[in-house]
Amino acid sequence: MIQMMMATIGAPAAARGLQRRREQYVAMLRKAVGFAIVTSGFAVLAAQALRHALGG
Repeated sequence: MIQMMMATIGAPAAARGLQRRREQYVAMLRKAVGFAIVTSGFAVLAAQALRHALGG
């Protein structure tokens, strides 16, 4: 990551903007994946609780 930062120091503004956009996209993707994992975990817990409540 430090190498990428050093490489963008002398880069034109367009390249820095592209790098920033890419970092924002990666951060958004990580949040989306994390949300999906947490949501699926809650779905599993709800399904288990429902199954237990129905005596299964």
